[in-house]
Amino acid sequence: MVLRKNLKGILWILMWALVFTIIMSLTKFLETKNTVITVFTRLIFGSVFLTPFVLSQKWQDIKTRRLPLHALRAFFACSAMLCTYYAYQNLPLAFATSIGFTAPLITTVLAIIVLKEIVTWDQWLILILGYLGVLVIVHPSNFPFEIGVVVAIFANIFASSAIITAKRLTATESTVQIMFYLNILSLTFISLVALFFWTTPSLQDVMLLMGLGALATLSHFCSLQALKNSTPSVLAPFEYSRFVFAIPIGILFLDEWPSLQTIIGSLIIVVCNLVLTIKQTRLKERQTGQENAKNLKQVA
Repeated sequence: MVLRKNLKGILWILMWALVFTIIMSLTKFLETKNTVITVFTRLIFGSVFLTPFVLSQKWQDIKTRRLPLHALRAFFACSAMLCTYYAYQNLPLAFATSIGFTAPLITTVLAIIVLKEIVTWDQWLILILGYLGVLVIVHPSNFPFEIGVVVAIFANIFASSAIITAKRLTATESTVQIMFYLNILSLTFISLVALFFWTTPSLQDVMLLMGLGALATLSHFCSLQALKNSTPSVLAPFEYSRFVFAIPIGILFLDEWPSLQTIIGSLIIVVCNLVLTIKQTRLKERQTGQENAKNLKQVA
């Protein structure tokens, strides 16, 4: 049962990774470099595409008693979007994706602190080895220290915080509820900021942002379904799959070819993902077995 749910979660997170990579690739074709307006317009169209799902629900299924937690997640998510769009618009796709691979490590640490998840020392070792694979890809000797890199790291911190908050919400809230409050509250936050940074996007950008809004709604749905079926520590390493998608997209649409370091680092990451998933699944099954045995003893 645990293995099946983990596999479902992994499939959903892989779908999220593909859609996310497509979104970030499309941002490079935007004429405007105003990140605030990009996020604002994307949220507007995201809300439009989400509306049919919300209208299909009863108000009793939409209202919530956890508004403060929804607001906190919206703040984290909105901050992550601003930082992420800025980073991907100002850094090469493959490079920005590589920096994004610090997110799984941050998510795992937050899962331990907030969700009290158990991660063994050998799983930590595998996570660190996976991150070394990322360093191989980035090639630290050529590491361009600039504001885009710093912003990308902050994007991962905010995104990991949003993931952990979403995991808390999935215990009581439906997927539509979480998506609805995220869009409404994020749009409220970004509207206040947009008042000070407004520039009117071109018609071409509006059309592109409309597509980004639809894809962003799909991406959010995939991430929530993944969290409903598995835990952040199991899902986090599979965020590395974004690089697997970034390579062909970069070649086909952005004329970016992977280096030897990219190929070697990717292989390290894939192997670490497989080993970590097997270990995490076995640990969950062992814990479930121990809990069942304890319950049987209590009944007896």
